[in-house]
Amino acid sequence: MIKAMILYFLSIKPTHGYEIQKYIQLNELDDWTRIQSGSIYYALSKLYKDSFIDLYDEQEVDSRIRKVYCITDKGKLELKELLLKEFNKPIYHVGSDKFLVYPFINEINKQKLMSTVEKHLDDLQKKLRKLEYWQARKINERSLTVEKLSFEMMVSNVNYQIQWHEALIDEIDQCIKLSHRAAELIKTVDFSEVDLSYLTDSIQSKDIKALKEQIFSTPEQAEEILKKYIDKIKHGESNFTS
Repeated sequence: MIKAMILYFLSIKPTHGYEIQKYIQLNELDDWTRIQSGSIYYALSKLYKDSFIDLYDEQEVDSRIRKVYCITDKGKLELKELLLKEFNKPIYHVGSDKFLVYPFINEINKQKLMSTVEKHLDDLQKKLRKLEYWQARKINERSLTVEKLSFEMMVSNVNYQIQWHEALIDEIDQCIKLSHRAAELIKTVDFSEVDLSYLTDSIQSKDIKALKEQIFSTPEQAEEILKKYIDKIKHGESNFTS
């Protein structure tokens, strides 16, 4: 997933590993997925070696050289392939990469995406029928509770996967719009300059929600909105909506 994340970021604008790392940390992606910010630089090196990205610029920052990369045409094709493959994978756990991929769908051809998701849905429905068949045959009043729960959990998991993909199909146009807004936010904000280290648990979650909603509704003003919020926190004001 880190490979797709980097390629997606660079498909929007040339940037360096530090900004991508800050973006991941700011969104707390490293807390609940397999994406780890420390693996970014290794992935960048590998992507560069494989010609998926190219060196765009070198900046001197605090006596260090910061490499700025851009995506290549080969990288753009690779990104589309990675995203389509992810939509054909099952969701097995709460940290599934698929929960991160759907906001990137503006990079995928809509018809190809729909075809991939519909095929995966068909496979899930076949899997569900098979599970229900074996559940009916193997589970009875003499079955152990652990056996009953095992089947119930498997059936429930596949049912939720089916519902998730059906919702994606139903809301595909809204997801595409949201994806474009997310891309505009990345294009507008230099995340390497955003320092939210003083955000603590004392800040109410409703304020964070209000902040995110305002940024996504007006991505062209994202930088100004973030600066306004940071200034309020510095002055001891926790209510963003005021």
